[in-house]
Amino acid sequence: MLLTIDQASSDELDDVLGILDEAAAWLRDQDIHQWPARFTGAGDWRTSRIEHYVSSGQTWLVRAGGVPIATFSLTDTADPDYAEGWPDGPDAALYIFRMAVRRSWAGHDLGAKVLDWASARALATGRTWLRLDCHRHNRRLQLYYEHRGFVRVATLVKTICDNGEPYTRGSGALYQRPAGAVHLPDLEATVTDRYDPTGEAAVWERAAQLVANMALDTGPEDRWNVALSQASRALENEARAVRQGTGGMYYRVITGEDYTPQS
Repeated sequence: MLLTIDQASSDELDDVLGILDEAAAWLRDQDIHQWPARFTGAGDWRTSRIEHYVSSGQTWLVRAGGVPIATFSLTDTADPDYAEGWPDGPDAALYIFRMAVRRSWAGHDLGAKVLDWASARALATGRTWLRLDCHRHNRRLQLYYEHRGFVRVATLVKTICDNGEPYTRGSGALYQRPAGAVHLPDLEATVTDRYDPTGEAAVWERAAQLVANMALDTGPEDRWNVALSQASRALENEARAVRQGTGGMYYRVITGEDYTPQS
């Protein structure tokens, strides 16, 4: 199927917020609290920024058959809270924010295609980097970007004023990859995953995706969707157990010891 990417118009703000709301609900269901429970009607600094990006032509919609299935914002201005953290200054890049995909399209790695499109656009506009700031505590999301060529260059912790109250932002893990770089999964598939040498974790993860994709458009409280979410989470836990086994990605953090493979 042919996908198109074009700017969201001001009267498509509800489409953008709807996709973000769906993604936010899924994150909450996974016990990931990096986004608010809902963007629509929140009336906070996040929605103000989203409205600005849409009205200024910096938010985009991915469409399949004319129907919006994903959204993201792409701008030449760094998030002001993190502008100081970029190693060669904030002006050498395009910045991608709030990328979200409809759950019915999960498992197709649309995110990688969006990142490649944004990377090509960064190069075409004379930038050196495509950049993003990622949640500091969401290691799963960090790995997603790292597996697609992004390198972490800094970590900042910022406290801002949110409706008159101090609020410490969860984001602040700063990542970049060269403008024009693309993700080639077929080549990466030939490289052994050091934390999943037998491919067992990948099987569990794929199964979790397939189960999650069976969710109906009846909301997260639907009994069927609740059961699917629990099953998907159980499968993801199996994958995590494989990757966190002896010598796994968190072995030293958990045990305090370096791991030396047996000869």
